[in-house]
Amino acid sequence: HTQLYRAIGMELSQTMGGSSGVLLAIFFAAAGDAASSGMSMTESLKAGLARMQEIGGASLGDRTMIDALSPALDALASGNLVDAAIAAREGADRTAQMTRAKAGRSSYINAEQLRGHVDPGAEAVARLFQTLA
Repeated sequence: HTQLYRAIGMELSQTMGGSSGVLLAIFFAAAGDAASSGMSMTESLKAGLARMQEIGGASLGDRTMIDALSPALDALASGNLVDAAIAAREGADRTAQMTRAKAGRSSYINAEQLRGHVDPGAEAVARLFQTLA
């Protein structure tokens, strides 16, 4: 998995615009480093998430892609990609009820405009897991 994670990170850093591309590149680079030290796939991905949060500053509940990615990785620990996809979708959908974004581009938008709209980064993560499942 080491080389795959690093290759995905490199590709995202070169092709995906905005902070999401940078953060996902950090995620996959850190996951690759963790995999090279012998961690399992899920442990490696969680290490990537921890590094992305450390660099990006977002946490669960901040109305970002973390709100879909963190529960998806927790569910992935069971080894079931369908469970991970369901958890990602539920996490993304919860962002529509969050009226305050503490990180990311949504932090510049007022509560009324956020209400009822899923965070775009969380939506992207949910769609990724749905496609993989």
